[in-house]
Amino acid sequence: MAEKNKRIDRLIDASVVTLNDLADVDTVIGKPIVTASGFQIIPFSKVTMGSLSGGGEYGDVKVVKETDSMPFAGGSGSVVSMKPMGFIVDDGKTCRLVRVTDQPIDNLIEKASEIIQNVTAKN
Repeated sequence: MAEKNKRIDRLIDASVVTLNDLADVDTVIGKPIVTASGFQIIPFSKVTMGSLSGGGEYGDVKVVKETDSMPFAGGSGSVVSMKPMGFIVDDGKTCRLVRVTDQPIDNLIEKASEIIQNVTAKN
């Protein structure tokens, strides 16, 4: 029975290692890009992950003793979705968030917020 559990454990471990390689910290929060003017731009993304693993034995239905073994079947599947969400821009004095959206309403709300902040800062 212990050997059967080891097979499933190896299958799950291989899946987890693969997912870890696909979405590491540098994928979610990217490496900073420094421009010639001294601005630092840091990209960030939204990562959604799903994983499924399983295994079992197949063959004739019979009483299996600890020493007997049956053929083992196993599989795993994973889905990773990565969507760029925006950038953090640091000019040395202030930081601001520049979002990447498909929704024009979101862009309008963000621009209105920036305009209001600029007007109140000047007064």
